[in-house]
Amino acid sequence: MSAKVLSNIEIEIPHPNHLFIGGRWEVPQSSESVDVLNSANGEVLSSLPEPSVADADLAVARARAAFESGPWPRMSVDERIESVLLLRRAIEARLPDITRAWALEAGMPVSTGSAFGEAIMVLIDDAINIAKTVKLRERRTTALGEVEIRHEPVGVMLGILTYNGPLIEFAFTAIPALLVGNPVIVKLPPENRMIGHFLASAVEEAGLPDGLVSVMTAGTEVSKHLVAHKDISLVHFTGGTEIGADVAAVSAQRLARVTLELGGKSAAIVADDIPLDQAVPLLLGGMATYQGQQCVALTRILVSDERHDELVERLIKGLEAIEIGDPLNPEISYGPMPSARIRDRSEGFIKRAVEQGAVVATGGRRPAAFKGGFYLEPTLLTNVTEDMEVAQTEIFGPVFSVMRYRDIDDAVRITNNTPYGLLSAIFTNDDAVAWDVAGRVQVGAFAINGSSPCLTAPYGGVKASGYGRVGGAEGLLELTNVKQIVLPAGQ
Repeated sequence: MSAKVLSNIEIEIPHPNHLFIGGRWEVPQSSESVDVLNSANGEVLSSLPEPSVADADLAVARARAAFESGPWPRMSVDERIESVLLLRRAIEARLPDITRAWALEAGMPVSTGSAFGEAIMVLIDDAINIAKTVKLRERRTTALGEVEIRHEPVGVMLGILTYNGPLIEFAFTAIPALLVGNPVIVKLPPENRMIGHFLASAVEEAGLPDGLVSVMTAGTEVSKHLVAHKDISLVHFTGGTEIGADVAAVSAQRLARVTLELGGKSAAIVADDIPLDQAVPLLLGGMATYQGQQCVALTRILVSDERHDELVERLIKGLEAIEIGDPLNPEISYGPMPSARIRDRSEGFIKRAVEQGAVVATGGRRPAAFKGGFYLEPTLLTNVTEDMEVAQTEIFGPVFSVMRYRDIDDAVRITNNTPYGLLSAIFTNDDAVAWDVAGRVQVGAFAINGSSPCLTAPYGGVKASGYGRVGGAEGLLELTNVKQIVLPAGQ
């Protein structure tokens, strides 16, 4: 099926009338469908099926059967790696289609989406390499006897992923879960409906065992049903903190294991010694990538009184130089928001910030050049104080605040003065200052003269940014149960 829009845009979606449940394309158990809109103009791209609770139940039943009686949990790691390599190859072959679909339905510029595609392959390869080397079985001599320690599959994992990085999250959640023997149900958000079909077609091509993987793009009702399902043993949730707290509370009723990768309010401390020619390009990259829709986006820029005006001037110049346009244009790095709802949410934060005393230094408008679509200019706010909503709440959009600090100790205090603790950064050429601040900031990841975490090392948040880790051997082992087998004396 091809869906035409705007005269020349076509995209062929695999199995547009079916759902991918337990390794098979199935006719949906409901007739409900949802229009997929082009984020650049608001026009309909396609209409795809909406999964129902009954479809979700079928996915869980097949996954549970794959865990209880299927071959996958009982395979060797090497055998599972062989199948995952086939999946890797199938995903890589579809990256151009996935990147294009991401641009159309969620506003991800193809220039950025292509770079993310390369990162996806790195993450899959890293998970495979870790699975080859990590010890899932070992003998130990303890003070009370000989034991064998085994890391075994836990059960069915539900991965609830977000629209700003669905395949990156698939790579650091679902792939490790599969490698250690767990069946997986991947729940994508409504903004990734087309991507879901391309991902499912990759799983189909890989020929994984029956029931092992389901890919569902669904709304709130199905998500809540899956989180509460008695046969879901592991839940990985990426998303907002309030919903994450609900996920944890519901899962706790049956003591299901949960990993939460939640919101952030990342601060960038600009020290007085760093040349602004060095710092500003790095800051802009950490702010405006994918229209600020990253949980680690640098949304609070902390600067001393002495350098405040100069930094603001340079940031204004940098943000205003960003060319806004069609996300399918490879020359464009800043596109629309995925939907009117998401754009309107950012606009609400801007409006309330101004009512509380903030000043819009640049941006804050819908670009006049676009008749349709969900565009919003990158927005820089000044005169922002710590108590303002815009300084305390994750926005997940192109709204950035410049805040003043008195000295480095004050900057550390401001950085820690939010509920969140995902990522923060310092920009300085003074090693002593950098390492001192890194030790005092309460986050799961800290960057020195950078703006991103390392996803091939253990990554996650503290405080209201969640708990549990993905990446590295630690992330893989979190997806296992630990069993001790006591050996007979003398053996």
